[in-house]
Amino acid sequence: MTRSLRVVLHAHSTWSYDGHWSLSQVARFFGRFGVDAVLMSEHDTGFAPDRFEAYREACAAASTPKCRLIPGIEYSSPDNDIHILTWGLSRFLVEHRPVLETLDRVRTDGGVAIFAHPIRRQAFGKFDDRFIPLLDGIELWNRKSDGIAPGQEARTLLARTGLAPTVGCDFHRLRHFWPLWHEVEVEGEDLEAGIVTALKERRARPQMLFSNLSEGGRALETPMADRLEVWRGALRDLRKGRG
Repeated sequence: MTRSLRVVLHAHSTWSYDGHWSLSQVARFFGRFGVDAVLMSEHDTGFAPDRFEAYREACAAASTPKCRLIPGIEYSSPDNDIHILTWGLSRFLVEHRPVLETLDRVRTDGGVAIFAHPIRRQAFGKFDDRFIPLLDGIELWNRKSDGIAPGQEARTLLARTGLAPTVGCDFHRLRHFWPLWHEVEVEGEDLEAGIVTALKERRARPQMLFSNLSEGGRALETPMADRLEVWRGALRDLRKGRG
C-alpha cells in the first residue's frame, strides 16, 4: 500500500533545552493544518541514552489520529557549528561528537541524515565532501535560520553535492511556523520506517504552500526569488542593528 502524506521535518519540543511547546501541543497544532506526521529533532545537548526510549514513548503517546510524531535527534559537532538531523535510529548516539563519526553511526544503524541550516554559523563553509556519501539531503530552507526565503548558500551547496533538498521550520515556538512541508510517498504499514525509506529514496518532495521545491532551489532562481533574497538580507541586517 502506498500513501501520499504531508510531512513536516525539523521541529523541537520541551524535550530540547530550548523548546517551548510540549509534544502534545506540537501534534495538535500541526494536525490542524493537515500535517500527517512531524519529524521531531530534539537537540543532542543534555540528552542521554537512557532518555531515548522514554522520548520514543512520549512521541507515541502525544501523537493524535490526525498527526503522528516521529522521534529524531539533531546532533551537533564538537564546536556546535554543524548540525545533523537524524531519524530512524533505535538509540541515542553520543552528543557533540565529530560529524563524520555521527554520520558513520547513522548509516551503520540504518538511519537517515540531513545537513541542517547551512547558513547558521556559516556551516556551509565547513562542509566536508567526505560527508556526501553519508548524507541523505541538505536543508534548502530553514525557517528559523533563513527567514522568509531560502539562501543562496544552501542552493549553491545543493548544486555542488547533488544531494536532495529538504525544508524545515526548525520549530521551537509559534513565530517559526511557515508553510513548509514535504509530500511523501510512503509504502507499507510502518509509518516511521516508510518515511525514513522515502527520504533515503528521494520520495519526499519539499513544498512551500503549493510550490514544488524539489529542484534543489533551481525552481527558485527567478526575479521574485532574487527579491526575496534581498529582503531576507535586509531583515537580517536590521535584526543585527546594521540597518
